[in-house]
Amino acid sequence: MKRRSFLQLTGMSTAVGMLAACRKGNEKLLPFLIPPEDDAVPGVANYYASSCRQCPAGCGILVRVSEGRAKKVEGNPLHPLNQGKLCARGQALVQDLYHPDRIRQPLKRTGPRGSGQYTPISWEEGLQILVEKLSALRQTGTQQELALLTPPLRGSMNRLTSDFQNAFGGGRHLAWEPLHPEWQQHGLFGGRGSRRYDIENSQYLLSFGADFLEANPSPVHYGLAFGRMRQARPTVRGRFTYLGPRLSMTAASADRWLPARPGTEWVMALGIIKRLLEENRQDSETLSAAGFTLHELTRLVADYDTAKVAELTGINPADVEAALKEAVRIRPALAIPGDMLGWQTNGAAATAAVDLLNLALGNINKPGGLYFYPATIPQRLSSYTDLLATTEAMQQGHVSLALIQGVNPVYSLPPAIGFQRALAQVPDIISFATILDDTALQADLILPDRSDLESWGDVIPSEGTNSSVIGLMQPVVKPLYDTRAFADVLLAMTATLGPEPARLKTDSYQQWLERYLAEQIPAGSNGDPQAFRDRLFQLGGWFEGKNEAASLSRLKFPKAAELPSFSAAGSSSALHLQIYPSPAFFDGRSSHLPWLQQLPDPMTTAVWGSWLELNPQTAAGLGIVDGDLVEVSSPQGKIALPAILYPGIRPDVVACPLGQGHRGQGRYATERGVNPLSLLVTALNPGSALPAWGSTKVQLRRLSAAGQLVTAGNLPGSYRQELLGL
Repeated sequence: MKRRSFLQLTGMSTAVGMLAACRKGNEKLLPFLIPPEDDAVPGVANYYASSCRQCPAGCGILVRVSEGRAKKVEGNPLHPLNQGKLCARGQALVQDLYHPDRIRQPLKRTGPRGSGQYTPISWEEGLQILVEKLSALRQTGTQQELALLTPPLRGSMNRLTSDFQNAFGGGRHLAWEPLHPEWQQHGLFGGRGSRRYDIENSQYLLSFGADFLEANPSPVHYGLAFGRMRQARPTVRGRFTYLGPRLSMTAASADRWLPARPGTEWVMALGIIKRLLEENRQDSETLSAAGFTLHELTRLVADYDTAKVAELTGINPADVEAALKEAVRIRPALAIPGDMLGWQTNGAAATAAVDLLNLALGNINKPGGLYFYPATIPQRLSSYTDLLATTEAMQQGHVSLALIQGVNPVYSLPPAIGFQRALAQVPDIISFATILDDTALQADLILPDRSDLESWGDVIPSEGTNSSVIGLMQPVVKPLYDTRAFADVLLAMTATLGPEPARLKTDSYQQWLERYLAEQIPAGSNGDPQAFRDRLFQLGGWFEGKNEAASLSRLKFPKAAELPSFSAAGSSSALHLQIYPSPAFFDGRSSHLPWLQQLPDPMTTAVWGSWLELNPQTAAGLGIVDGDLVEVSSPQGKIALPAILYPGIRPDVVACPLGQGHRGQGRYATERGVNPLSLLVTALNPGSALPAWGSTKVQLRRLSAAGQLVTAGNLPGSYRQELLGL
């Protein structure tokens, strides 16, 4: 007998003897070895398909659950948007579920607003307070005094909130997304459904301040597409040119970075159109279908030759000429406008100029171009004008009750708007937050929502794919605490306020959602309903439909764009301020997660705080060295930040990431860094009533050497100034 076989046989004999001698002990151990839930079997993992809501993209996820706990989140390979890939924010969902500062039961305020002083109460008491507030408000006859604040809603939650408002009898619903590219709707194409930039099949890509690899609209999807554009075709490697004042992660991936002055990127678009007309390479058929003549187009771009483009943008003329030649020669070519272009005082006209370039290139609804898809599922999305109207109503005392779920406007809106002051005028604020964020700290009553990994729902991407996608959210673990889903609370309130619609006669939102999905998805009304339901849960949604591109109709010829205006801070030495979404925190909603706090910024390697990026040339003139504490002042206010000397930014621009500076948000985010939104002024785009967040200019003053900057690398050794063309 071999030694290994002998040891195995001896071990088995010993185990059998022990079990025979300890049968009563076995009965006590069995509940731990074979628990009632399959997920708690030691060493056995189950995978649940769900959807991510860490940003508006709506990626599909797979969650590995072992021993009753969610252990790992990855991308769902069957989801057409992200195709198995996932960003760091999505992977950090497990920390959102197990965060030590989650609100664990309903809370009632006992101290001043903002003090964080609450006492726990039961759900029965909390719901009774909510019912009393709603009933008393409805009886006053002033039904517009209810304000519901949520993120943009599509699908089931859009319908459910409408049912709730109908049962109540009215009210305001502000469905606001701080970083939603509303400026696109004021471009040449207006609000023509959803866009999809076919980067994957393009051979020449121009980004006009669009950081599609790290921010809106879907960084995972467009990251995949960009990788295929560069590497998936054996004989073709797509070219990429980026225009913008800061070397972002997206710009660093380009073949050519053109550091244009803020708000002047559109000038290059008109320069390319002029060169197309001169060489007769424009797509006359597409332009004619849009109702544009070559005569009026020639007149619009007549002045934008190489010298004029270089003069207005501040780009080296040789680089301008090289970019013009590539854009005219390489096909298919695609132009993408971005936030840095749209959030200027000339944002609407500048966006229209880039849209016009896509028309001249003839890439509308063609491979490697810009696709439009009609909106097949209604969406609740408020405009900036709606935000101002709600703020004014609160300020004037016309809102008596505010219900806030899924948004943090006290943090994510610049104080210059006045929302924070207006919210303080609302007598009753009820929050459905999962953690005590800046807005929840102002609430009088908190009825905590469940974490995404404990919740049911549907997530419908608004951009990025030509598939008819309805992503499913399903609980992957049992709820950890005494929380309830916001949707279930709405159902209960709607039934209480009545009369109850037939579709609301249900015991839970889960049942309501299943019926809703069966109505929306054609396959749900045919065959075996149970098999359809199981398939949705297994795949994580429905991805089988295809969207047909919307036909191009006649458009209004754009007005000539003008150079942007800026709100200066004191003198001609003021610098342009650029605030950009953090690759880790987006607009700040993920800053409570320590994994993301520890994640080094891809361009500066900074962690656990805020910082100010400025060019070494600018810093030398102000006596600032790397790590110094610097005061940044605008007409709106002042903040103090550690300085990072960053060669990848124009000397007349400084930049700061969004995401830090919370007064709440849990132990890992509270009082960490600063919120740069406090510097922004409320300039407007005159042609569209949109905010011009990029119009703010600031002054710098060195305070001390105690900047307390924490980085994970040696930034000065990572770049060579002479190679950046500054």
